[in-house]
Amino acid sequence: MALQRGSYGIEFDERPGLPFGKFWGVAALVLLGVLGTVFFRGCADEPAAESAAEGGVGQTRYRLPEEAQKAAPERLSLWRHFLSSRQKAATAEAEGQAAAAPVAGHAGGVSPTAAKDASPAKVQSPEVRKLLDKAAEYESADDWVNARLVLQEVRLRPDADEVRAFVERKIGGLNTALVFGDRAMPEKARHRIAAGDLIGKLAKRYGNTQDYLLKANGIDKPELLRIGREIWVLQTPVFELTVFKRASSAVLTLNGQFFKRYEIGLCKSEYAPAGTYLIRNRVKKPSYRTPQHGEVEFGNPQNILGTRWVTLSATGETPEVKGLGLHGTWNDALLGRTSEEGRIRFSNADIEELCTLMTDGSAVTLAE
Repeated sequence: MALQRGSYGIEFDERPGLPFGKFWGVAALVLLGVLGTVFFRGCADEPAAESAAEGGVGQTRYRLPEEAQKAAPERLSLWRHFLSSRQKAATAEAEGQAAAAPVAGHAGGVSPTAAKDASPAKVQSPEVRKLLDKAAEYESADDWVNARLVLQEVRLRPDADEVRAFVERKIGGLNTALVFGDRAMPEKARHRIAAGDLIGKLAKRYGNTQDYLLKANGIDKPELLRIGREIWVLQTPVFELTVFKRASSAVLTLNGQFFKRYEIGLCKSEYAPAGTYLIRNRVKKPSYRTPQHGEVEFGNPQNILGTRWVTLSATGETPEVKGLGLHGTWNDALLGRTSEEGRIRFSNADIEELCTLMTDGSAVTLAE
């Protein structure tokens, strides 16, 4: 029965309507059912388990026989495509968060080597692999001294060429953390401050620099040393530096053992001849003298010496070289290459570390 406008307003039309009008609701439901079946049918066809390459160890995996897999073509599913896209996005986000997560620290501070070196190169030697695993176990157990000993053993092995650079960076990081940190190591001892002790006197007594005693013990005001306080000292350390000109690197040793390798930049070879030298003095905030501008004070952009200058004096049969020394740089891009200006350059952080560890009179060797 339909509605129509008549003489007295809206009236009922007694004429029958179209036959299809009675079944429009049923037809719409059938159409929606067909579309839903096409849209969702792929969900029921997912495999029962991932392939062996993607699954975890020990999981049971179920796979169709090869004939059945070939006979069953993949069915398109918008819903499956939607879920797959969402899953890939979630996985990518999780991997990004894992990569950006900070490295967990040990008791006493963050691992001194984890931030810079995540893992060594692929190791071919089983013996080297075992030693590296052993060193990692010591480091995880917060035993940096034994970790260093094992890494020193790896460094000297003839079958460790693949990982020697990695191992040296690890040893350097551990040594720096041990020497400057509040940690025991064979080369260090505790000294109890007594009446009359001064930083200058203690530095001479133990063969340390004053800067080392202040930095290693967090002393801001050396004149206010409290009697009875215990501080760390290095026990008559022997630091020696060897500059390898062709390799553009320098190796620092402590009591004959590898301590750390530094990247360096060099002047022309004739200005830094091979030979043996001694540190004559160390200068903070050095000035720089040029033929064009005379003496350039520290802080002037034309002063290229960085934050430290170390004067070298020839010894033995090495002829004296005027103006030879180690220094910092404001431009780290000059490391690893030859420059027309300056002499033997380090990064400012590295030259400051060397000046803190090496006393006047320490040996420096320049080797081709």
